[in-house]
Amino acid sequence: MKQNITAILVFLTLISFSAFFAKADDSRVVQDFEIDAGIDEVWKAFTTQAGVQLWWAPLVEIDFGVGGTVRSNYNPKGTIGDATTIENTILTFDPKRMISIRPTKFPAGFPFVEAAKKQWSIFYFQKLSATRTKVTLVGLGYTNDDQSKKLREFFIAGNKFSIAKLKAALEKK
Repeated sequence: MKQNITAILVFLTLISFSAFFAKADDSRVVQDFEIDAGIDEVWKAFTTQAGVQLWWAPLVEIDFGVGGTVRSNYNPKGTIGDATTIENTILTFDPKRMISIRPTKFPAGFPFVEAAKKQWSIFYFQKLSATRTKVTLVGLGYTNDDQSKKLREFFIAGNKFSIAKLKAALEKK
């Protein structure tokens, strides 16, 4: 009898862990992009002022390093630091391999602030050849509440748009 109870408890524990991890995996958003540019060019486009200005937003300032920030403004008539400025904090990086960021300040009127406070993104870089790089963007921290679902869709579309701008900037060289 004790063996049966123990087996049932182990089985229920495994199901609980499986359900937990399946839910966590379901919250990830993974987007892959290939760019016809070498890894050095792509890395500079993410880590230098001149590179970030090619594609991120019309107005951008970057202080690249752990704890540094990327401040951007999609309003070309605005200024960095005004009410429409967005700030992302750099959490970690591994040169030419990975950068992780988290949104830390939001523009006035941004409809998904509470969901965005729980979200972070990781960019992975993979050299495919001397002139081709794969960028994998992983969005994490999403939940099943309505605001988070809307944020997820917002970022999926925004990431596609931004990476298309990056590709256009780097591939025309």
